[in-house]
Amino acid sequence: MGKNEVVVVAYVSAKAGLETQVKEELLALIEPTRKEDGCIGYYLHHDVENKGRFMFYEIWRSMEDINAHFQTPHITNIVGKSDRLFDEPVKITMWKKLDT
Repeated sequence: MGKNEVVVVAYVSAKAGLETQVKEELLALIEPTRKEDGCIGYYLHHDVENKGRFMFYEIWRSMEDINAHFQTPHITNIVGKSDRLFDEPVKITMWKKLDT
């Protein structure tokens, strides 16, 4: 892992009854995101006890690449739907590896 690489962990919670739609919307983000410059890894997970909770584990080359990711059409599109699809704001945390 390079010294500028950043790990993003993002949590998404679907509104009741929209779990399948949210899952499909999130799955659709994977292919275009993995093609982005600076994307090292982009993985979607689901909560084994709650089918409406999802987590992205992402590895990016730099903060600049993450900021560019947030401006892509596929991300701005899902953000525009978030009030309708998600029952709480997406929680995004960013991490840097401490050891070298």
